[in-house]
Amino acid sequence: MPAPFSFLPRAPMLAADHAWLRMERPDNRVIIHLALVVDGPLQLSTVLACLAQRLLIYPAFTHKVVRRGWRAQWQADPQFRLEHHVRQCVVPGGLQRSALKAWMASQAHEALPADRPLWDATLVHNVDGRHSALVMRVHHALADGVSLMHLMRELTDVAPGTPRLSPARTAQRSPLSPATLRHQPWRVLADAWRLATLPADRPTLLKGQPGIHKSVAWSESLPLAQVHALAKTQGTTVNDVMLALIADVLRQDLRLRTKPRPSAPIRTVVPMNLRRHGEEDQLGNRFGLVGCDLPLHLSDPLDRLRAIHRDMQQLKHSWQGQLALALVQVAGCLPQRLQDALLGLWSRRCTVIVTNVIGPAEPRTFAGAPLDDLMLLVPQGMTVGVGVSIVSYAGQLRVGFLVDTKLMPDCSGAAAGIKPAFDRLRYAVRRAPTDLRVWRQSRLKEASERQLKKAGHKEQRRA
Repeated sequence: MPAPFSFLPRAPMLAADHAWLRMERPDNRVIIHLALVVDGPLQLSTVLACLAQRLLIYPAFTHKVVRRGWRAQWQADPQFRLEHHVRQCVVPGGLQRSALKAWMASQAHEALPADRPLWDATLVHNVDGRHSALVMRVHHALADGVSLMHLMRELTDVAPGTPRLSPARTAQRSPLSPATLRHQPWRVLADAWRLATLPADRPTLLKGQPGIHKSVAWSESLPLAQVHALAKTQGTTVNDVMLALIADVLRQDLRLRTKPRPSAPIRTVVPMNLRRHGEEDQLGNRFGLVGCDLPLHLSDPLDRLRAIHRDMQQLKHSWQGQLALALVQVAGCLPQRLQDALLGLWSRRCTVIVTNVIGPAEPRTFAGAPLDDLMLLVPQGMTVGVGVSIVSYAGQLRVGFLVDTKLMPDCSGAAAGIKPAFDRLRYAVRRAPTDLRVWRQSRLKEASERQLKKAGHKEQRRA
């Protein structure tokens, strides 16, 4: 079942989706950018036939948004024509991959027409001489990164001669229910207090009021197996390692542009998927945002990885993600000014948004052509101007940047720095075997102490 309002002519917009709809700003569009680069030429007629068969079964792509007071609903667009949403771009002489990114950046400030379904696509011909690219722009009110990656699996086919592989799954997270409030009231209240009292982020050149002009770049690919192996040796996750690499390149960017060097961490918000397994095909927004510190002030790459891992472990075992989703849902039911006040308070407390989306695990084809590259670029929204995405596809990882040029003029330098940052982290791991053993022993000791403390609390309750 593609969407919760399948085949209904009109349906109310869910509160979280409504909140994302109203986060749109003329200087900071809430639009997700997808780039599918295929090896070989594509014809517009072939692309239209593929989208008609596989995309239009999702009603959100044929329904427009009708605003009613401070609520909104999806309504079937009687004037819908696929040709109104898909165009082609033929550049004489072709485009290099870097020029494709610059072209995508030039589109980032353009609004999607409000009188039709909130998406469009452009077929770009002659990229790097022999490639084609389908660049899609999808409003965040339609879908989040998890559901869009499921959509990419539906739009593509497994490459011939390649076995189908199950994509990696994020951890299943319990919903915030009345039963949770009954059984863990103090823990939920403590997490709500931490969320409400989150201090303002430190001022840096990466933080400020965004402008209109954006920049787009993505890194060379990193072998997922190598990243996973490094994470395993450190007792961390692939996501922790990638956050450490992003912290490294942001540290380098600030060091080049400001003095003194970064002396404190900056806060990034990380989307936490709250879908149940099997619900990836449900469009809309089902994630909570949690705040993680990127330790830009630490000079050692291994220290940065350990600090990020500790922070992320605490967040994963808290209710902050579920509470953040509830906050967005409440905001979506309020008048626009109250939503702006409520969510503006949150956006001013962070500098960067980093999302990790899991793409197909095996090589794919789109419209019969091999899919060479897949990239999703995350929007920021409100007053956040630096968006970073971690995208996996066919055993490779890439890091994408969609940033405001006022706040980060050279995101191509940051993208190019991802691979050197990974090499620095691997070197730091190799040169510190003794420190690693000491760190592992300290982690085991901490876990043992937590177990003893928990057992003590149980004994006290029995007494």
